[in-house]
Amino acid sequence: MTGRRATARAFTLLEVLVATALVAVLAGSLYASLSIAFRARRSALAATDPVRKAQLAVELLGEDLRCAVVPSGVFAGPFVGQDGQDDRGHDSDALMLYTTTSSPEPAEGVGDVKYVELGCEPSDDGKTQVLVRLITTNLRPPRAVEPVREVLCRGVIALNLRYFSGSQWADNWDSTTEDNTLPCAVEVTLQLDDARQGDPPWRGDAVASPAVGGYRVSKVFLVPCGVIVSGAVQVTGSSP
Repeated sequence: MTGRRATARAFTLLEVLVATALVAVLAGSLYASLSIAFRARRSALAATDPVRKAQLAVELLGEDLRCAVVPSGVFAGPFVGQDGQDDRGHDSDALMLYTTTSSPEPAEGVGDVKYVELGCEPSDDGKTQVLVRLITTNLRPPRAVEPVREVLCRGVIALNLRYFSGSQWADNWDSTTEDNTLPCAVEVTLQLDDARQGDPPWRGDAVASPAVGGYRVSKVFLVPCGVIVSGAVQVTGSSP
């Protein structure tokens, strides 16, 4: 009888090296493709981030304006818009109003009407401004309370507010000298610090355009309780 020796088959060292080299090439190609995709995503987000921040801040300001309360009654007061500039000569307007906008968080003594102060503060480095909103939710507190401070947007170069009376635009508005009336529309213009150039995206009816040193977003908000005075006729809630 002739015995047969079983022959064991296995990969040679050369085959293992070739397979390892192919896996390394495929892994390198996959890493390069993913790296390019992630860099493109980061670049796209960085390009649109200033415009998204500006539009979000403008919409938050618009919500306060759309909910503005007529400056009369127990839980209401003056609507005052002040034209101002920062130390570098950039627009830095302020607005004080009573509004029924939603509260940042539930709290004791919170009513429907809140007192809101909108304005800009110098940033820590002093190069830009910080758009902040101070909200007082309890208008008749038993003791003095600190307003809730919200940071709406950082890196602000300029904030400009204009008020439409029905016939012309003004840089200031004081309801105490306007027969306790609100403007029928308010234009909010916000410019952010961003040195990138190019055409930013359009979104909704807000206009976003590259400006010197940054992006500028401008939008007009109608004030539902605004009154246009024309002679002896008053028209409430009209649009410009």
